Amino acid sequence: MARQALLKCVLGALLLGLIPLAAFEVWLRGHLFDRVAYSNSAAIDAQLRARDAQGPWNVMFVGDSEVRWGIDPAAVDAGASAAGAPAYRTFNHAFDGFGASWWLRLLPALLRDPSLAHVDTVVLGVQLIDLHRTLPVSGMSCGSLQQPVLTSSFAIDHGWESLCRDRSWDARLGRDLFDDLWTVRYASAVRSLVLPGHQVLAMNSRSLRAPERGFQAHRPIAQDPESYADEFARWKAQYKPARDFVPLPAGAWEQLVRQGGFFDELESVTRASGKRLALFALPTNPVVIDTFRRRDDYQANSRLLAQWAAAHRVPYVDLGIQDRADSDTFFSDMRHLSGPGATVYSRDLGAALVKAGLQVASSTQAAK
Repeated sequence: MARQALLKCVLGALLLGLIPLAAFEVWLRGHLFDRVAYSNSAAIDAQLRARDAQGPWNVMFVGDSEVRWGIDPAAVDAGASAAGAPAYRTFNHAFDGFGASWWLRLLPALLRDPSLAHVDTVVLGVQLIDLHRTLPVSGMSCGSLQQPVLTSSFAIDHGWESLCRDRSWDARLGRDLFDDLWTVRYASAVRSLVLPGHQVLAMNSRSLRAPERGFQAHRPIAQDPESYADEFARWKAQYKPARDFVPLPAGAWEQLVRQGGFFDELESVTRASGKRLALFALPTNPVVIDTFRRRDDYQANSRLLAQWAAAHRVPYVDLGIQDRADSDTFFSDMRHLSGPGATVYSRDLGAALVKAGLQVASSTQAAK
């Protein structure tokens, strides 16, 4: 009798302990991401809300901050419509700090999101003065812009969390056993809820206005000339001139466009997701191209990419190095377009994509 009474007490205590845990689990499912950042980035959280609420979309731009600051979806659509393709419905899904190399890993899972079901074409911004590579699937040394995003709940839901760290076998086992529980699956987000102070990537302070379809317009250099000069000096100081401000190694881009190379992999990944790939040369401020002494690299690499694109029937647009008399208005800093510059460039890019053969079905018709 004593044993039975003890067992009843133990079971009762367990039940009483489970009730608040269950109630907390239910509360988390309704409120967690109203209180903490889903992606550890204010910009990406805003982007995801717009993406899911304002679709459907049939054209999606990806790349790094030069895409997110520089591609205005509404202007792309206007340029395409003026060129005879009124069906474009474009979204800017670029992430700050995530250049072309990252998108080999990010695209397959991202394109499975229901809100992107009607995307016909993925348009990637390619930096012609840099190298690109196939990234490992785990344990990378990630930078300050990648690490928070790739350890977030957003990354967990897309299977990206291993990119920046190798998780121990016991941590993986625990997740596998209790993955349906938000207290386990999103343990980091729950900790940041209970223990405030978690760092979230903030919006850039030079933003011109609220984000629109994932695009973030920024103020021109002309509005902050002194700030630009200081930022440019700090940017140059992080590099070693003898190592960095030199042309790229001979033959480096030939490897990228060879059979089975980086761009073959990128096209294969996109096609496997049921989408088409299109490419465009990023509109980087020429001051960076000249600082790195890479004008010749730019031209040679653009020719190589154009040849690869033609052979693979992938639309490719290069509007050239943006040498402009109004650079203080057209650019926001030493790399990125300003809001006004983005509107002009994006309208031209939309028309150029149509000319390059990018026709898409109406997203409204696709949704039906």
